[in-house]
Amino acid sequence: MRNSTETYGWLSKGLHWVMACLIIGLLALGIIMTDMPAAPQKYELYGLHKAFGIIVLSLVIIRIIWRITNPTPTLPTTMPRWQRIASHAVHGALYAAMIGMPLSGWLMSSSFGYPTSVFGLIELPHLVDKNPARGELLGEIHETGMIAFFVLLALHVGAALMHHFINKDGILKRMLP
Repeated sequence: MRNSTETYGWLSKGLHWVMACLIIGLLALGIIMTDMPAAPQKYELYGLHKAFGIIVLSLVIIRIIWRITNPTPTLPTTMPRWQRIASHAVHGALYAAMIGMPLSGWLMSSSFGYPTSVFGLIELPHLVDKNPARGELLGEIHETGMIAFFVLLALHVGAALMHHFINKDGILKRMLP
């Protein structure tokens, strides 16, 4: 269950892959639902998007606590310094995005006065008072965050594949189930 200096434990791996699937699904759903015409199905998708976004926010909090309380595998000594810095920067930015995207969505929904719930089971409070102008701004932030998320995911996946197929240094294998 716990991480070691050589590999990630099953909890870290599980959180990573579950969140990866959720985030990719949320990004795709965000694109699909915003292009739909106003209809009941569109608003059902918004509800699912919000619910899964709150789940991602909850899981990233668990993941951060787990990461703080567990060692992370060390990077290969052969890895150049710039790659170590880039790795830490991209991981930090991914964590910021995993917190910032759900929060910006929740704030946006609150600003428009729309409810946020987890599958209709748990009704979440509005984080701010209704202010449609702020909601528009938060919508722009949320959309820009989506683009940034795609860039970060491309860097993350690209680096993992480079380490696996070109460097052959075992970096990717540490996170595989």
